[in-house]
Amino acid sequence: PDVLELTEAMVVYAEKKLGRRLAEKVMYALAMHIQTAINRLRAGTIVSHPKLNEVRAAYKQEFAVALDCLQLMEERTNIDFPIDEAGFLTMFFAFHEEQAEEREERVAIVVVMHGNGVASAMADVVNQLLAAACVHAVDMPLDADPKRIYEQVKAVLQPVASKKGALLLVDMGSLVSFSNFLEKELAVPVRVISAASTPHVLEAARKAMLGYALQEIYEEVKAAAPFYIRGPLWEEEAAEQDMLAIVTACFTGKGSALALKHILETYLQLDERMWRIIPIQMADAEEARQTLSNVAKHFRIVCIVSHLCLDERIPHFSLEDVLSLRAMKEIQALADVEEIHMHMARELTNHLRHLAPARAIPAIRAALAAIGRELGLEADGRDLVGLVFHLCCLLDRLLSGERTSGDRGAAKACGHEDEDGALYRAVKEGLFPLEQQYGVCIDEDELCHIVHFFRSLQGKRDG
Repeated sequence: PDVLELTEAMVVYAEKKLGRRLAEKVMYALAMHIQTAINRLRAGTIVSHPKLNEVRAAYKQEFAVALDCLQLMEERTNIDFPIDEAGFLTMFFAFHEEQAEEREERVAIVVVMHGNGVASAMADVVNQLLAAACVHAVDMPLDADPKRIYEQVKAVLQPVASKKGALLLVDMGSLVSFSNFLEKELAVPVRVISAASTPHVLEAARKAMLGYALQEIYEEVKAAAPFYIRGPLWEEEAAEQDMLAIVTACFTGKGSALALKHILETYLQLDERMWRIIPIQMADAEEARQTLSNVAKHFRIVCIVSHLCLDERIPHFSLEDVLSLRAMKEIQALADVEEIHMHMARELTNHLRHLAPARAIPAIRAALAAIGRELGLEADGRDLVGLVFHLCCLLDRLLSGERTSGDRGAAKACGHEDEDGALYRAVKEGLFPLEQQYGVCIDEDELCHIVHFFRSLQGKRDG
């Protein structure tokens, strides 16, 4: 069907029945909504209106008009629409431009992107399409300090974020970590979606205008972002996990998972004081993921042996690779690295005065992993052990108020050798979550030492 023609017919009918003109922006937003609704229903997806009864009671006249328009939509499209759709249409017909801000608070939508003008251009496109200034933008030049950009994002959100919260749509890097800090400082819920593009921003803004809750917008837009990074890179409030675990999972019953456990116990050299191999039976993938979530509350899951990849953030090994023993060398290497870090945390607890190593080490490792991903490097865990140790000690010194005595020559060399700045920016942005979490500033000399470390890894990869 011609959606625009259908929308025009509905608007004309609604204006006649309601005795007033609808805001111009309603036409464009309504057309987009109808097209999306058609696409969803054809795909077999039913969306319910979370406040249907409230809308029906609050806007009786508009709801009656919406029911008539729903019938028109069904006639033109040959699609049966659920009554919930009348609730969505009602919100368009009840829209009064001059009262919109007073009537209902909405989720704030903010776009933050690397590059000069990238976020602004994206926000402008969406605001023009929706005929509303509903998307805010913060541009991050490639040479910008993440701390300065964070303060800009906070300044943008402070006047517009309500108790309904805010959604950040970002591209990559340190921007992914902003939500945790903003949520605490502004005392409003904040979610972040990475790898966002203009269609994601458009959908988020449209749903915000319709009054969707933050979690609803987040879940639906997240599902449309193919390279979405699940969750923050590290969780400040995560429980300290004193034990390590390997999980074995089978559909065929717990007996198979137990057999895999026995094979791993036979061929792996694990410190029994640190490890558990946990067999689980799963009726389906969702049940297995829930069980994993429960296990992760008490153990650091190092890898999973299963038919399915149950969590892309955790190394996965197939049954075939374990049964054939091909995976044993790699699993042992993972286990060795985890034991080293566990020993490091326990030893440093007795030596560091201001830093809790059990919490800091996972955050440091996550930050270094993020830098590696940004640079396209897959560093061996053993390569990073020394750097993790160094950063633990550095953070402890900074928390004590001690100034680090850097090598000025290193900083100078860092600038000359990395003329395009890409490596330096990746390191600076990757360490931003640590600086923000602990309220410290890692100086240029230390940054450049870390730049040299990653440059050496690049050399090993390219050599």
